[in-house]
Amino acid sequence: MKERSGYLSRQKNFIIIIFIFVFLPCRTPGQDFPFPAGARSWGMGSATVANSDNSSVFSNIAGLAGIQEAVVISTYDSHYGFDGISTIGFGGVLPLSDDFGAGFTVQRFGDKLYNQLALGIGAGHRVGRFSLGAKVNYLQNAVNAPSLTISRHAIAIEFGGIVQFSPRFSFGAHVFNLTQFSYSGDYGNRVPTLLRAGFLYKPQKSLVLTAEIDKNTDLPVSVKGGLEYQFLKKLFIRTGLNSRPLTNHFGAGFKGGKFYFDYAVHSHAQLGWSHHFSLGYCFWKKKEEE
Repeated sequence: MKERSGYLSRQKNFIIIIFIFVFLPCRTPGQDFPFPAGARSWGMGSATVANSDNSSVFSNIAGLAGIQEAVVISTYDSHYGFDGISTIGFGGVLPLSDDFGAGFTVQRFGDKLYNQLALGIGAGHRVGRFSLGAKVNYLQNAVNAPSLTISRHAIAIEFGGIVQFSPRFSFGAHVFNLTQFSYSGDYGNRVPTLLRAGFLYKPQKSLVLTAEIDKNTDLPVSVKGGLEYQFLKKLFIRTGLNSRPLTNHFGAGFKGGKFYFDYAVHSHAQLGWSHHFSLGYCFWKKKEEE
């Protein structure tokens, strides 16, 4: 019985190793840096480069400029129902002045056999209609298989900007790993560079429309779109669409008192469904304090 158990364990490790080296280079969402994070973002197809809120600490650091709440956020993403390829994240944001906000993130993808870790800290500053932000990330990849051990790390810097043309329309741009750093070690390779640009339009107070174009240096151009509708004072519904890979996104959110809760799902034609959860807690509001 023990021999059979050991055989099955070796087979599982072999399958996971094949997955790492065959499927991971494709970089489907959630499998490489930078990680999309937050159920609100996933519900809108991750088309959030022009958004300016607490979750901007994960997507576009420039969006922290002008925030009014100090919040801690936790996220969990279960990708396609496979064990060992989930993502967990934790972040915090703090308004330091009327036009300056800072934040940090911790994200981990994978399990003991293969995992990716990202630690980041950054800030955003607003001058008139313009918001600019920068963030420094420490990245680490590790493989711990019976016959293979790899550990590599890198530093990646990201920059973002948001221009608010009017209360209803804003444009955002973001670049991850502009300096094109590479991983260390014998198995190291270049950290992908990701360029994003898009807009946010609010035709009415309860409706948000977003669109975005992404270009990863290792992948074709991807077009994304998202929608959020506030149909009750504290409830939101969301949907979105990505072109490459073609994925459909749906989500809902609740904001009550000091707590935020968001849930989203997205579907991939070949891999199936993924589930995303976010929980946030606001422990200080700048306006109320003042």
